[in-house]
Amino acid sequence: MTRTDSGRPMESVSGPHAGQPLLTAGAPALGAEAALVLCHGLGATVQGVVNLFEPVYRHGLAVFAPQAERSRWYPRRASASRSENEPWLSSSVDCVAAALESAAEIGIPAERTVLAGFSQGACVVAEFERRNPDRYGGLAVLSSTFPGTDHELESTVIDGSLAETPVLLGYGADDPHVDPERVAATGRVFERADAAVDERRYPETGHEVTDDEFDATGSMLED
Repeated sequence: MTRTDSGRPMESVSGPHAGQPLLTAGAPALGAEAALVLCHGLGATVQGVVNLFEPVYRHGLAVFAPQAERSRWYPRRASASRSENEPWLSSSVDCVAAALESAAEIGIPAERTVLAGFSQGACVVAEFERRNPDRYGGLAVLSSTFPGTDHELESTVIDGSLAETPVLLGYGADDPHVDPERVAATGRVFERADAAVDERRYPETGHEVTDDEFDATGSMLED
């Protein structure tokens, strides 16, 4: 990466994550051709997730990573009712929107921006796309699903089209935090909204990101 800036406060964010920083890295504005928005997991940091995703970086890529308040996007489990995770969940979605706004400010539109997250962060980027359907460069939901109870998840409808946005749903077969049935239900929600879903289950893998997931995310950026 050519640069890493500690990040300015995300002034457009309201709620619990208001005033948290947005770390920027990678290509400068004049040299950026694509963008990657990254959301860290529970207990992690923006610098940690920027380092974690280093295998996907390409020439001309600008990276934007918002920080959660106290390194926690929401307080309850992802399978709790959405109302129990408010106002944190909506504030988290605001953080992703702020990152996309920063990408747009340097001329990178949604269709050339990939959104990626791990664990809690992946839940946040999925929820952002549910609330803001559009054609994005890609979405990598790694070791997570949509938030909400099983009933909420099964009845979830995205009010708009994702217009063939590629969506990667990756998880480990030995991950105690991810229910395969919830992953499948998440995939069905995306498919009903015209996304191109690629669900990948990795044997003998726990709560971690695999090299194959890095490769798949890198391919989205290449495309």
